[in-house]
Amino acid sequence: MTKSIQVLFRFSFKTSKQISNTQNSILFFVVFCFLSLFSTIKLSGQSMVDLSVGTSHQDNYFTNFAYRYQVSNKFRIGLEAQYGVPKYRFIDAKPIREGYSSTFSVPLTVRLYEKGQIRLDLYAKTGLRIQGILDPDNNDKRDSTLSSAGFAFEPGLIVTVKLNDKINFQSGVTFPLVYQTSPTQIFENIYPGMLHAGFNFKSKKNSILFIKSLFGPGAGGNGDTQKFGWSIQTGIRLPFGSKPSSSFIEPSF
Repeated sequence: MTKSIQVLFRFSFKTSKQISNTQNSILFFVVFCFLSLFSTIKLSGQSMVDLSVGTSHQDNYFTNFAYRYQVSNKFRIGLEAQYGVPKYRFIDAKPIREGYSSTFSVPLTVRLYEKGQIRLDLYAKTGLRIQGILDPDNNDKRDSTLSSAGFAFEPGLIVTVKLNDKINFQSGVTFPLVYQTSPTQIFENIYPGMLHAGFNFKSKKNSILFIKSLFGPGAGGNGDTQKFGWSIQTGIRLPFGSKPSSSFIEPSF
């Protein structure tokens, strides 16, 4: 057990394009933990699992795993884990261009209005963001580490337009922010408004293929960088239980 833990937390980053076996181990470990948690939940009604991959202005690539449960006709709650390989992120307003970044969050969705082909939802997500890099001085020695933890919050409104029985279009605006709590307290990223756009397609087996994007102005790092944010993501939703999967696709960032 001790040896496994040591292997899990050993990081070796050669270039931004090289992903260590340890990073992959963490990814698989996170997915395993979530799957173990979900196996204890009774998958009935509208229970859904989302699997997706994407890229953004901050990450070379990221993977996203989420579970969603339809509590009632208007309310949904979920658990979400995202793991990324940084392209240009910040710790104490200093840029990191390799390492790891993980976010664990709880998204909530409340349907406010639905009539005809149009639906309006209130969306909010609260979570914990951790990220770090080993060997920040780039001397190929594990003689120092640099890591941070932060609080993430993202409220917003999302509009869904039903184009036909199988295809939906979604758009809206959210207001993500990340506040670093350690090693020092500082606003890491603030987005005054991120615009969302995406499509989803329902198959005959009620699984859903989706693509979604977001973009908008931002403030981050030292104030002179990260002034514009963007992300594009694609994936699949797998339904469980007797009811068909909901075609409302939550934002993620």
